[in-house]
Amino acid sequence: MRAAGEFGDVERFAPLKDRMLATAASLDYVLMLTTGSAGLRVRELDAERAIRDGMARAVDDLIAGATAIARSGVPAARRFAHDASKPLRAALRSEQLENDERTFAVIALANA
Repeated sequence: MRAAGEFGDVERFAPLKDRMLATAASLDYVLMLTTGSAGLRVRELDAERAIRDGMARAVDDLIAGATAIARSGVPAARRFAHDASKPLRAALRSEQLENDERTFAVIALANA
């Protein structure tokens, strides 16, 4: 959300903004369905799968967005990319989403 708010008009990031916001909204809705706050509940197995898939998409979207922002040359872009690397690294580990491509991308963001 911070990426969209602070860098939504940056040329390199703008094409990714809508997807990033849609991913955040769909994760939020899955959580609402999981807790029943949407008026109905989904089965636990379906909810777990949807959350795992949503987290993977959110991680990939944030990696792509932070990379585009870092490459934009906009003031504060490198700081944003560096700051984004910390929660990304934690999400990769906690959600067991680590692979070479994601890990190296997060390392590059940390060194932006």
